[in-house]
Amino acid sequence: MRRNLIIGDIHSQYDKLITVLDKAGFNPDEDTLYSVGDFCDRGNDAVKTLRFLMNLENFKAVIGNHDILLQKWLFTYVADWFWEDGLGGDKTIEDIETNFCLDRDERLQIANWLKNLPYVRVEEKYIIAHGGIPHGCSMADLIRYQNQTRPGAYNQFTNDAPACTRDYFFSAYDNYPMRDEELFTRTDPFETDKTIFIGHTPTVDGKPFFSKEYHLVALDTGAGSGGPLTLTDMDTLEYWQA
Repeated sequence: MRRNLIIGDIHSQYDKLITVLDKAGFNPDEDTLYSVGDFCDRGNDAVKTLRFLMNLENFKAVIGNHDILLQKWLFTYVADWFWEDGLGGDKTIEDIETNFCLDRDERLQIANWLKNLPYVRVEEKYIIAHGGIPHGCSMADLIRYQNQTRPGAYNQFTNDAPACTRDYFFSAYDNYPMRDEELFTRTDPFETDKTIFIGHTPTVDGKPFFSKEYHLVALDTGAGSGGPLTLTDMDTLEYWQA
């Protein structure tokens, strides 16, 4: 039976990725694998993770904020300091430059693959975004985000709200303990009959977060910081972890 499965933030956890796909009985010839982005950083296996995902025929992803920063570095060799020093980009750089010594052709192949990933995917039954639905966003806005392209030497934080926002998640998870009230803008539930899948903000208990009111499934369960990696059936909401 063909299934639509979606993986949370991987953060270079290649072994966890393979393990959780095996647990779910993932069949790459029949199942479609979606992703909320953030393939790289924090873990040690960025290259193996990227190579695996790029070679999947039935793979549909959105770009995460970590992936945007990697895209920029691959095109320019300029690493934003907060990515390299604070977000785990140093591990990705080490894996690409030292562990695998990727040549220019493969670096550009990865960069262009990332460049072509959308901010949002709006499908018949699903909406997928890395961070969430930006405050005040309409369905027409989401379609524009889906069709928007990024230049190669892309500077983050210019127009990438779906990859970076946390407001939608914080609004749904009203008692989230690490919410900064001064930076938080309450966002109403998005009017849709589609299920919204996001990552970006780790859940507090290592399990996916579900909100019926917000039509939301949040899948960052902390794989990049020692927590499990979560894979979910997008229709039944059954999930597996590694």
